[in-house]
Amino acid sequence: MFRLVILMALVVMGAVFVACASSSSGGASEPVESAVNPTSEAGASAISSVAIEPENCAGVLTPMEGEDEGDLKLFRDSLTDSVKSSQPQIVSMCSAMYDTNLSGREFLAVVLMQFKSDDSAVDHYELMKSAYTETGDGLSEINNAGQDLVDVLSVLIDQDGLGRTTIMRQREWLVTVSAGPSMAESLWNVGDIEAIGRGVLERAK
Repeated sequence: MFRLVILMALVVMGAVFVACASSSSGGASEPVESAVNPTSEAGASAISSVAIEPENCAGVLTPMEGEDEGDLKLFRDSLTDSVKSSQPQIVSMCSAMYDTNLSGREFLAVVLMQFKSDDSAVDHYELMKSAYTETGDGLSEINNAGQDLVDVLSVLIDQDGLGRTTIMRQREWLVTVSAGPSMAESLWNVGDIEAIGRGVLERAK
């Protein structure tokens, strides 16, 4: 679960992979496509339809219980107590992750955060965007001014065990969805990441 600890810590600091990842891919943003990206069988299986408990991420992902060592399993954790002293604007924070506990294997991690206000959620979103921009990784963003629309920032990293991370914000809610170890090796594609994130926001309201 080491990579989960790293992912969660960097999400809170708004500096995702600034300290441990840089890229020569350049600073140009990827074009934003208006079409909906297709989902895979793995993505469809991951999308839950039950109510979400933001304190512990129950309901964020469909349960998965691997029987053998190396099988993917669902891990959930409440992170609120560990971040509240340093991030008082956070109401709740939790994580849900499909992982094998084996280095270099596929994983999918979701972090759900609720803030005290829309403004504090926007501030954190912008902080994370700034951190990603500094890495030089390929960025794409859809920024919506409407209060009920979703802001989306997606970053292709494809190194150091992380393929892509997508951040979505709607009102006071912010969700990050990360897949790895690379997009070529991941069970989940871009469409899966987007669908999982949007599904979480829809059920977190």
